[in-house]
Amino acid sequence: MLDFDQPNLSPTDNVRRDILKRLLGVTALSALTPEFLKQAVAADTAGKTLMGPRVPDVKPTQLTDKLYVIKARDKFPTPQNLGFFTNITFLVTSKGVVVLDPSASVEIGRMAIRMIKTVTPKPVIAVINTHYHGDHWMGNQAFAEQFPGIPMYSMKESAEAIKNVLGEQWIQMALKTTDKATRGTVITPPNSFIKDGDVLDFGDTKLNIHHYGKCHTPYDLLVEFSGTPYMHVGDVLMGHRMAGMGDNEGSFLEGMKVLDKIKSNFGDRTFIPGHGQWRNTLLAEEIALFQTLYNTSVAVIKETNDDPNGVGIALKRIKATPFMVEYAKHTPDFENSVAKWTSLAYLEAEQNNF
Repeated sequence: MLDFDQPNLSPTDNVRRDILKRLLGVTALSALTPEFLKQAVAADTAGKTLMGPRVPDVKPTQLTDKLYVIKARDKFPTPQNLGFFTNITFLVTSKGVVVLDPSASVEIGRMAIRMIKTVTPKPVIAVINTHYHGDHWMGNQAFAEQFPGIPMYSMKESAEAIKNVLGEQWIQMALKTTDKATRGTVITPPNSFIKDGDVLDFGDTKLNIHHYGKCHTPYDLLVEFSGTPYMHVGDVLMGHRMAGMGDNEGSFLEGMKVLDKIKSNFGDRTFIPGHGQWRNTLLAEEIALFQTLYNTSVAVIKETNDDPNGVGIALKRIKATPFMVEYAKHTPDFENSVAKWTSLAYLEAEQNNF
């Protein structure tokens, strides 16, 4: 029997537990044995032999003479968007094309390949996955099929998480949230490892790799495009969206430290997020969001001596701040989202202050 309530789980174990809870519900976890997982995977094999629908083409937006983004229109997966809710970035270098975060299915990856071919005849020579969430690597399959042997980069820990139960659970989650529009997608994990301080040399362009610690996940990569004002930030920054902060997967307190490091080193950049619009105001907005949620929670805990109704008090105070009043105007499903964010921030603040 798997014990999902052990107190000292590793970050990967905590992430695994969180995803399984989301998929099956807490009460079902007692039935989650290795044999159960094996049967679940086998039962899904037949479904994967069928392909999901072709994803409509999305014209790339050109940012520089070399840098492009295929922008997702939505911030969450639905049957209508076929799972395409994560921006795909690509860079045309003298050696070939480098793709960052090829989104959430093999068909989305194939769409990206079609769009890249409208820009350049050069082959794709590398893929980078900024972290282990499926909407950032499930498109890998299309590139592995079209360009055999291509290096796919991530942190080693991200690749290991994908190879283990997380990969299959993201496949299942995508099928569930898109009404099986992602059918045919199989686990295609990164096969090459990078870390903080590494430099990927693609001839006329170098990519500087940064990892500043836990924020959205424990293994978030930042990719600096040398010679441009742009930086790819994966899900460390998001446009009016937040996810993946529960069950020790992400951290508000550690995340604020990461954001401060980005501000110190790259405060003047325009940031390309996995979700939302790229802009140079994104970092300041994310810092304000983290500070409002976490610091307000800490203040309420201290002022009320950790009152049992503290989350509600913090939520009311957070929603009344001038920053959050303005933020709400541009955030889909704000009421549900801010309640969840506040609950997570308050829980972390409790753990850090008592």
